Amino acid sequence: MYGWRIWLFLGARLFSTLGDQILQFAVPLIVYAATGSVSLSGLAFMIEWLPRLVSLPFAGVLSDRFGGRRIYAASDSVRAVACFGAVLAVLHWPGHTFALTAVLMALCAFCYAQSFIALETTVPELVPEADLAKAQSLLQMINNGSSVFGPALGGALLFWAAPTQLLWVVGAMFAVSACSVVTLKELGTPSAKRARDPERSVARELRAGVRGLVAAPVLLSLVGLGMVVNLMVGLAMTTGAALSVGHFKVGNSAFASLQMTVGALSLVTFFLMPWLTRRFSVYRIGAASFAASAFGGLLIGLGGSFPVYVAGYGLCIGLCGLFNVFIRVERLHWIAPEERGRVISFIVLLNQSTMPVAGLLVAVTGGALPVQWLFLATGIVACATYVFVFRPLRSKVVTAQSAAVRA
Repeated sequence: MYGWRIWLFLGARLFSTLGDQILQFAVPLIVYAATGSVSLSGLAFMIEWLPRLVSLPFAGVLSDRFGGRRIYAASDSVRAVACFGAVLAVLHWPGHTFALTAVLMALCAFCYAQSFIALETTVPELVPEADLAKAQSLLQMINNGSSVFGPALGGALLFWAAPTQLLWVVGAMFAVSACSVVTLKELGTPSAKRARDPERSVARELRAGVRGLVAAPVLLSLVGLGMVVNLMVGLAMTTGAALSVGHFKVGNSAFASLQMTVGALSLVTFFLMPWLTRRFSVYRIGAASFAASAFGGLLIGLGGSFPVYVAGYGLCIGLCGLFNVFIRVERLHWIAPEERGRVISFIVLLNQSTMPVAGLLVAVTGGALPVQWLFLATGIVACATYVFVFRPLRSKVVTAQSAAVRA
């Protein structure tokens, strides 16, 4: 009953995430080719990032009110039209490339938030509870794989097309994703709350999402853990090039190989996920991956050679996806189905808020303190969080019990 639906949805998600990654790869190139300014390329990326965070709470409201499937299909449809429109506009008005690209990125960033939250609310309707861990691990594998193969595919396409022409490919990917989701019939039943109170104000919906999060101490603990992990990941991503090329004096090719190696490690861990879930609870997998990420941060902070740095970088980023599987599966047990969108949107907003904080820390302290000191401090915080937050959760979380969800 569920098989064809989840596989069709996973296929749609693959096209959508690949399109998003190629878009992130192409836009800085488009802006730089048109303006010759590295700072404007960075500004375009910032414009792409901010709407994702700001629009997350509203994404939850929309998903709860109209249904995740509809919002997901609409978001990818808008992104497809925006990409096609942008490439045509750039061809007609090449002197306004930066402004047109900035509008494209802002619009796609807003729609990304909608589709991300819609994804979280749709998956539980597609698969039974016993298969949630498997579905979430597959989704995480798609996300990690796309982050590796999306830019690689974009780079390969540049042999035959200009950066602007990549928008045709991205738009086509979003269109395929939207069409695939549209073919799915209505999943599950509309939420009773949505049917009973369709005119509920957005402000009340947002307050309800905050109350749903605050009312569950386990969810607050999960948010704290997610913020710590994302802070370490953000630091690693922000300083990767500076430490590799600047501090350890390796070439750009070595840094590129580091990124590919971490991506490959992420994929391997998710291929092992079915084997792991047959032998360990989802909680144990999450706890081990969190501890490994913390140890990776300490290695980066203490490492005096590039091989040690590579090991720390791999542990810090390559295994955090397994932790995300634990987070995604566990939180579904603590959120009522009719509140999933608005509560999860606040969770994701708080979790991802530490990513730009990592960049701010580097910007503020980078000139005064060695970057590795930040990793050392963050690794110590992560270890303390594991002892005082993660381990006590074992007696509370559902995924630690004998009836834990298994793939």
